[in-house]
Amino acid sequence: AHEMAREESGAHVCDRRRPVSSQKVEFPQVDFSLMESDVDSLFDEVVRESKMQVGERAYKFMEWLSKRKESCVGVASHSGWLLTVFNGILECDDSLKQWFQTGEMRSVVLEFVVQ
Repeated sequence: AHEMAREESGAHVCDRRRPVSSQKVEFPQVDFSLMESDVDSLFDEVVRESKMQVGERAYKFMEWLSKRKESCVGVASHSGWLLTVFNGILECDDSLKQWFQTGEMRSVVLEFVVQ
């Protein structure tokens, strides 16, 4: 689990992350060691996260992902976050920039270019 790979946050209670301690019980197979806080520290009850802020989080996630040693990685997230990644972070074919359906999987090869 990674805090940066989550949907737009703030203002809507349904977008608040559940406590890590609860999720560990329900999903014992998931590694939550990267989660810095048990409670949702990104959630603001009044202010909704902007698209730019979501994009900045997604970019940080991609920076983290680029440093991983694995050559095959699965990333599961909210369709809005994935739409931001494919439209605002990655250079990719237009066919990948479409809305993700519920449970949809797409296989892509990422090439991280240092500039």
